Amino acid sequence: MTTTNDAVVNLGNDRSESPLAQATDKLRPPARVIAIIPAHNEEIGIAQTIDSLRRQTQAPDRILVAADNCTDGTVDIARAMGVEVLETRDNTARKAGALNQGLAMVLPALLPHDVVLMMDADSRLNHDFVSAGMAYFECWPLRGGISGSYVAADHPSRVALLQKIEYTQGLRTVHRRAGRIHVLSGAATMFTVESLRKVAGMRGSTLIPGVKGLVYDESSLTEDYELTVALKRVGYDPRCAIDCVVVTDVMPTWHDWMVQRLRWQRGTLETLFTYGFVEHTRKAWAVQAWTYFRSVIPLLMLMTWGYALAFEGVAFYPFWLLIIPVFMLDQLVATWNAGWRARIYATLIIPLWIYETYQSVAYWQALRLALRGGEKEWLT
Repeated sequence: MTTTNDAVVNLGNDRSESPLAQATDKLRPPARVIAIIPAHNEEIGIAQTIDSLRRQTQAPDRILVAADNCTDGTVDIARAMGVEVLETRDNTARKAGALNQGLAMVLPALLPHDVVLMMDADSRLNHDFVSAGMAYFECWPLRGGISGSYVAADHPSRVALLQKIEYTQGLRTVHRRAGRIHVLSGAATMFTVESLRKVAGMRGSTLIPGVKGLVYDESSLTEDYELTVALKRVGYDPRCAIDCVVVTDVMPTWHDWMVQRLRWQRGTLETLFTYGFVEHTRKAWAVQAWTYFRSVIPLLMLMTWGYALAFEGVAFYPFWLLIIPVFMLDQLVATWNAGWRARIYATLIIPLWIYETYQSVAYWQALRLALRGGEKEWLT
């Protein structure tokens, strides 16, 4: 089993070992951890989320639920469990607004080396998430943000299983890249207070858009991605921690999944449009270019096959007898940790091809919406 010390070895080293830094470390008080949970009508899962925080080997010093326009039992359940509840006021910015109001309540009393854990109300942490995250910051404070390794919760629907496969394969890629990530997961991410204050102080400048004094950009559909870019712009190098595991719920229906993916992709594109082609977005622009090119490859293949069948007839190429099994094996290995159902789906290839096709539709629809503008739809 991988330990924290083993896992972080590839994340680089930015810790100052000067005598002055060591003396300062000895004088400052231990870092505190404050957990903030933005919640909108989350009565089904909020108790499990809070319980996962309380079961930590290093429990947070304070848990705050930022209840945003809740009409169910979320507030009552949270209060019954003995945690603080902030009911947002005049918030029209959804999750970003709820987080900003929660941060405004806790940040003034915190020290720069203290840590804020932001996590979704439909997520659960492994028992040593907080202690592992604090170990990372102790070694590498210039990370600024440490994202959890997101794992999709089990659900009986087919679309949920396909998302579990997607999450498993994506996380495998992230871990192979030493934790370098596209976005700090909204499911659960830890931030140093210093990094959050730095972002808030630079908002509204030529470096970072938004309103000065606010940590999250309330105009963004994907506040987590925008904050990730902002952290990089002010000099931090956020990563994903292999041993900070968070289990998060996924969309149970195709409709909910499509709404979510439209928001994610449109928000990503709008963030890139806002920042432009700068140092910390160049790779993201390249990823988007490849994403859209890749989305038309199946169509080009179908056109090629159609032309071949129409004008050249059916031909057998033994080459494919080698390539297809290799591809199936690769999918099986990449999906192994997702369970036996996921392994079967991945090996069959066709279910993933259908999923990718739907995803391509979402990409192009999101591009149209991002270019056209207009009303934004928000779901999870």
